[in-house]
Amino acid sequence: MNQASATYPAAVVLLFLAIMLLPTAAADPVGFGEGGGLQAARWDFSTAADYVTNNVTLAAGNATLATTATWWNYTTDATFLASQDSSTNVVVSSGLRLINNATGLIQDGTFNLAPGSWTYANGATNQVLAQRDPIGRGRVSHSTPRFQFDSMDAVFGARPWKSVANGQSASTLAQSTTIREEGTGSLRDSVTINSQGSGSYAGAYRNDWGTWNWSAYNRLAIWIEGTNASGLSAFILMTNLAGVNWASWMPQHLAPGWHRYVYDISPFSGTNDQIDQVQVGFTGGVGAYTAYVDDLVLFQYTAFDETANVSQAFTKPNATSGNPGSLALRFDVGATAAVDLVAYLRVNVGGFAWSESPVPVGTRTLSLDLSGDPALRASGTFNLTFSLELIRIGTQEASMSVWLDNVTLTAERYQNGSFTALPIDAGFAANWTMADVRAATNPPATSVVVETRTGNRSSTGDPSWSAWRPVVGSRVDNPSNRFLQWRLSLNTDGVGSPVVTNLSIRSETFALGGTVRTASFVPSQPIFAWQAFFATDLRPGGTSILYEVSVDGGANWAQAKDGQDLTGLSTGPMIIRATLSTGNTSLSPTITSLTLTYRPSIWSAVLSPWTALMALGLAVAGYVGWKRIPRRTSPDDLFLVGLDGRLLLHTTARPMGEMDDDILAGMLTAITMFVRDAFKEE
Repeated sequence: MNQASATYPAAVVLLFLAIMLLPTAAADPVGFGEGGGLQAARWDFSTAADYVTNNVTLAAGNATLATTATWWNYTTDATFLASQDSSTNVVVSSGLRLINNATGLIQDGTFNLAPGSWTYANGATNQVLAQRDPIGRGRVSHSTPRFQFDSMDAVFGARPWKSVANGQSASTLAQSTTIREEGTGSLRDSVTINSQGSGSYAGAYRNDWGTWNWSAYNRLAIWIEGTNASGLSAFILMTNLAGVNWASWMPQHLAPGWHRYVYDISPFSGTNDQIDQVQVGFTGGVGAYTAYVDDLVLFQYTAFDETANVSQAFTKPNATSGNPGSLALRFDVGATAAVDLVAYLRVNVGGFAWSESPVPVGTRTLSLDLSGDPALRASGTFNLTFSLELIRIGTQEASMSVWLDNVTLTAERYQNGSFTALPIDAGFAANWTMADVRAATNPPATSVVVETRTGNRSSTGDPSWSAWRPVVGSRVDNPSNRFLQWRLSLNTDGVGSPVVTNLSIRSETFALGGTVRTASFVPSQPIFAWQAFFATDLRPGGTSILYEVSVDGGANWAQAKDGQDLTGLSTGPMIIRATLSTGNTSLSPTITSLTLTYRPSIWSAVLSPWTALMALGLAVAGYVGWKRIPRRTSPDDLFLVGLDGRLLLHTTARPMGEMDDDILAGMLTAITMFVRDAFKEE
């Protein structure tokens, strides 16, 4: 082997020895120099496994009395009811919820009472009428007065029709049952006109015993089928014993098919209360014709534009918020077709107005939100008015009916409320840490607010009680006291209610006493003397900490305080014990750190672990350098050293070299032991 390659095995051995002597990771305590030859060890509770505890909780830089958590859970109606102290607008029903105050403001909304609470007002000329109908509904309507004078179902019956003609014309009457407009029959008139001129006509007349009173009517309407009567015109002639006879001097031309022809029979003079005879006549060009006459009706035609209404005054006892849905009107409405009428249906309440035209035929339910009307937000007396305006158009009989039923006016079903619980007794002063609403149903525009307060007496009137404070998230922000009272505020827009089904309250109390003890501590350096004890702690009023030290494995303990002189103690392994106590279970003393100073032996001051490592490093470097310098010399000495530092074998070529064996063996052993002890792990 050449000289260079022989260097490497030796270097590897020396480096391995250096690695073995490197310091390992330290746990509690942490050592450091204090200056003036003093060393120190500090315990800061970073590694809980290095301590023995009883009723003490450890964290980095913090040792406190252990806490016990207590929960008060409200999860059923029974637990909420048992806890109740007072409530406003809140009921316990499958949880805490607002009371449904939906009280109808309208009386007799079903129109079952007669006369009831409704007021009915007809139109100015009684063309539009308002009334309660017999089956229990409000009704606003118009029906043209009419009378069916003859259905033509029995033209030769007790009140027969007879032929009439003038000039060379002729009329032949017959009962028809197949061609008719209504009922079971019609009058068939076979007309023959043999000459031209106004005096040539034919037709049918009816003249009963006595007279007819037609004073209530000013129109006569008749259905005529004129398919085979093209070229004829129809007219009406009335014999009036109470005035001038009346005739429709402007005959109406017949058209094919069934058509209704209306005649104005307003009297020229006198009245129509003694009509003796009525005639339906036909005139036209020469020829033979067949006409069918049906359904002769009298009715009153009057042009009008008027309104009738159904109304009720009601009292609103409370103001409402004005939020959507806080004041709602609901009603059923039914309507027939508006015949020869233009109709407007309107609803007015306070300053609120609603209308529609045309009015749909059929029955439906309408819901109107009155919340937006500022006038209706206040309490007071108001009027609810349903009105129907009808405007007469056309020439026929006019008719329409509107029915109202099941009217309700609901003012804000829900109002804000609260539920206050009886005070909770923790038994001791406690830290109240949490108030959590774990399960709640909150419709839009509703909310739940939790508030708490604490005190030291069961009576909430005691001066020790704090003010109500809202819970932020779930954190309670009240002083640490024995009693806690909670209150839930349920807020609403009037339409929906929040529901609370689960509430949990949490408190923590500190143990009355506990201890923390360090493991037995022996410095890495040989000790000349223990020096002093220091403690960094916090002691709130009513709490205390007792420090004790032992150097005989815990057989005997000596009381210590911050800055305590320990020079009088023997240099045995040190154990520190702290006893934490409190007279107020909401408070705990806190230890931040414990520090022990000591004075190492003079040997430790001269040769530190790092000095040994430096010397070893220099030795390795020198050895490697020396081995790499070529030389022809042979070694003078050969040493075999054991792992414990003992010199096992020494061979030398020097005279009297064996005299150094004892000295070398002792020095190697001492250095090895010192380096190992200096960096051993506690």
